[in-house]
Amino acid sequence: MDRQAPSRTSPDLTTERIYCNSCKQITNHEEKFRQKVVFSEEQGFHEYLLHSLLMCMGCEEFVLRRIFYNDETSSDEEAEIRFFPKRLHSEHTLKPYSKLNSKLSTLYKEAITCFNERALILCAAGLRALLEGICQDKKIKGRNLKVKIDGLRDHLPNKNIVKNLHQFRFMGNEAVHELEAPKAAELALAISVIEDLLSFFYELDYKASQLRDMRRAGKTKMKKTQKLSDSLTHWADAVVAMPESVTTKPEPELP
Repeated sequence: MDRQAPSRTSPDLTTERIYCNSCKQITNHEEKFRQKVVFSEEQGFHEYLLHSLLMCMGCEEFVLRRIFYNDETSSDEEAEIRFFPKRLHSEHTLKPYSKLNSKLSTLYKEAITCFNERALILCAAGLRALLEGICQDKKIKGRNLKVKIDGLRDHLPNKNIVKNLHQFRFMGNEAVHELEAPKAAELALAISVIEDLLSFFYELDYKASQLRDMRRAGKTKMKKTQKLSDSLTHWADAVVAMPESVTTKPEPELP
């Protein structure tokens, strides 16, 4: 599971390379403390709980690692390894979509939360529900999700997105109906496809609205400038048209 796990038989503290949340990269971590707890059963079967306190040798941030294994665990990859706080290198960051309504926004956030918590079946179900919600929001009708996805063709400039959505539909069917968890890498690709869809329907629409507002503001400013210019021109014409007796006054005579 984790190639960075220490040797469970060595009593010596180690230096290892793991991801540092503060440094945003893999750095050397020095093991400052280790405690091992053994749980024994009557049949001679043992389970072990190993805690290690690690310090980043760059920023000196601490992280606690918990490793659970037993006599049948043959390698570190089979052990249950957790970090506190958890490492964020595999976290998917939420993207802001200003035109996304509250229901779709909630679905999107919950799907990403499930992905980050490795609740992969729930993540796939959430993404499928989000896709259904997008079709409903865009008034795309159909007796099933396949027909609705095909209905997106007239709204999308890139037909490859529709093909990818069908691939995701198959994966969502397996997760929802057969309770078969997809791989994290497959879900990561599915999330990127859904986010492309959200960007086109909601983020780009938001930017277009911004551009429209900016252009309107620019036209309003131009109208005001033109109105001021017309007023100045009218005032200048009025001054030129005034009789000389009004526009000029005789200089006073010197005594």
